[in-house]
Amino acid sequence: MKDAVRPAVLSEPRLVSPAADESDLEALESAFAGPLRDATFAAREQLRRIARYHAPSVDIDFPKKKLAAVLVLLHLNPLGELSVTLTTRSKRLRSHPGETALPGGRWEEGDGEGGCWTALREAHEEIGLPLPSRGDDSLRTANVATTPSSHLLYLTSLPPYTSRTLLVVLPVVYLLLSPASEASTSYLPSVLKSNPDEVDAVFHLPLRAFLMLPPAAQPLARVDVDASIAQRPAEAPQPAAGAAQVATVPSEPVQRASPSSRPPPSPPTASSPSPSKRARTRSANSQPPSPGTELLTHTFQDFTWLLSRPYRLHQFSHPVRGVTPSAVTGLTADIVIEVALLGEYGPGHGVGEQGEDARIGFRRFAEGQMRWEETIRVALGMNGQQGLGGKVGDGANGADGEQQ
Repeated sequence: MKDAVRPAVLSEPRLVSPAADESDLEALESAFAGPLRDATFAAREQLRRIARYHAPSVDIDFPKKKLAAVLVLLHLNPLGELSVTLTTRSKRLRSHPGETALPGGRWEEGDGEGGCWTALREAHEEIGLPLPSRGDDSLRTANVATTPSSHLLYLTSLPPYTSRTLLVVLPVVYLLLSPASEASTSYLPSVLKSNPDEVDAVFHLPLRAFLMLPPAAQPLARVDVDASIAQRPAEAPQPAAGAAQVATVPSEPVQRASPSSRPPPSPPTASSPSPSKRARTRSANSQPPSPGTELLTHTFQDFTWLLSRPYRLHQFSHPVRGVTPSAVTGLTADIVIEVALLGEYGPGHGVGEQGEDARIGFRRFAEGQMRWEETIRVALGMNGQQGLGGKVGDGANGADGEQQ
């Protein structure tokens, strides 16, 4: 069975991913007959693939102060497809203000193993997500009937990641058990209450949009939000630190490389395109798309990071103001891409591999980029050094579909 989060305090937490269990899949199938009955066929298949996933165990001991967790909260949007909940960090915060994050934070005494309670507790503190009961099974397979945790269903945990501050970050994936007709239009708006000291905005984006795919409910070819923009060379985003409170990315590069085909644009921020691009695409009269139909633009930059190895920083945003209050970048983007790949193609078909380029329209990893398990081992042996460097070459200005 997938291990339930235990209330016992561990002196030395270990990275042990929960194992798959038929009861978890049975709970999901029961939900399809109940609150998730309006899920599309594609969404049901994606959820089944995610729930079947078992991340390989990573045999690493690490100090408690190095552990954090983030919540990947999925829900059905009005199309009956999957969307993910994201936040914009408060500008009052000293670290990474105004940047996009998954709800999450540092491990605390009493949180137990696996990262589940850490992520849920932090989500409750940051955005008011109701906490489930801490019974033996409530965090693993929330009863879809009338238990206090009936609003959430545990799906899986991803392999651990490393933040720029060299924390070990455990992503856990949960599903909101609310009908497509209610989740994003009534339940989430009425239940989620942002803590203004920590969060400026809560927003939701389709999971498939992070693979540059349109909604499966609409038989469209792969498109971008604005075809005229998608066909132009992408403008390089300002290097950003930040994907989450505890899950950030390599810092500002030592120097910037300009696109070779034109003069360098004015430096944009991490949460918005350059002024010229903003003028072209963000009209005050632009109407936001309906929930579930958002199509994102994508750019990336390559940096040198630990051991002078490259790291590819992805950035996703929407050209209509307010759809993405802050761009989705760095480790937050990495985690959401991973979940999207897992749902779309299943275990062994793109998760943690470089062979999915043709499927998602962009190259996910830079050449020579370390995998996360290797990154964790290196990071834990660096004694506080961050090993950050500059951007790697002119090829860092990648646009959707480019195979550099």
